Amino acid sequence: MAKNALKTARIEEEFGIRATYYFRTSKKAFVPEIIQEIEGMGHEVGYHYEVLSTAKGDYEKAIQLFENDVNKFRSICNLKTICMHGAVLSKYDNRDLWKSYDFRDFGILGEAYLSAGENLNYFTDTGRGWNSRNNMRDFLQNKNEQISADTTDDLIKLAESSEINNFYISLHPDRWKSNITNWSLFWLYDFVLNSGKKVVMAVRQ
Repeated sequence: MAKNALKTARIEEEFGIRATYYFRTSKKAFVPEIIQEIEGMGHEVGYHYEVLSTAKGDYEKAIQLFENDVNKFRSICNLKTICMHGAVLSKYDNRDLWKSYDFRDFGILGEAYLSAGENLNYFTDTGRGWNSRNNMRDFLQNKNEQISADTTDDLIKLAESSEINNFYISLHPDRWKSNITNWSLFWLYDFVLNSGKKVVMAVRQ
């Protein structure tokens, strides 16, 4: 996970692009030397939190986990922002933690979904597509984008057309593979996950 983020960060640095990289605290994602190298390129590093789903809806336990993780990040980098992890198989939306607590009390400036500005066109590769058809939670609040893209080629054409200039793009480096074997394996993973999402959405409705 972290290695793929590093590859993407190097490509963006080469093209003069500065982005925010959100890391979970799992063993494969939280690799201090990689996080510090990415920050050293001029990218921002943030915390990809999933504490409410991890705590199975226990808000007190969740906020304790959050504080511990924030301190963990700040021991190796300059943490300013956070972004919820969708955790689609959990019934808990991690953003709901902030209905009872305030992330600003922890010195956090903003949350990627809750603090985004207005008039943004949001695109995410969640669900293996830019059209959000297999996306359950990765949406900006109170946003109903009128412009969409089905494929990466569609998104590139939108960018080149200058039709819009207020892109807000969320992508997962793990999803972008450089060889057919790894691409095929992740395609299979996404296929199974998206099938599961459809079942979950049907049950919740």
